[in-house]
Amino acid sequence: MKIKNILFILAIISLAIVSCSKSEDTKMVRYMVTGLSDPYQVVFFDSDGMSISETITPGSFDFEWNKPYEIKKGEPVYLFVKFKEKIDNSPKFSVGIIVDEKYQYQRRGYDKNIGDTIFEVKVAGVVPID
Repeated sequence: MKIKNILFILAIISLAIVSCSKSEDTKMVRYMVTGLSDPYQVVFFDSDGMSISETITPGSFDFEWNKPYEIKKGEPVYLFVKFKEKIDNSPKFSVGIIVDEKYQYQRRGYDKNIGDTIFEVKVAGVVPID
């Protein structure tokens, strides 16, 4: 009877250790936008590959938004930002996708100016397999 209990406890401990450790097939991905003080919209892929849309309203002293996910190697990553704030001379503005704490994809300016007041930035790629 005691051996069954010991084996059961060992099985639970093993499951806990395996579920807490980072899988070898995934990497930590963080989407990040810095330097905007007015509300803006982001669209990004989550860890399941689903497209998520959020409206971000920065706080008084909070000019950074970031969203971390653990994503499988080789999966697509995508971040789209739409904003009205003029950022032409802003050294703080950046849109990026960070993989394992290193910038993998980054933009410091806008891609498209729709009309006079709406700007768009897209950053996309694939989670490295290495």
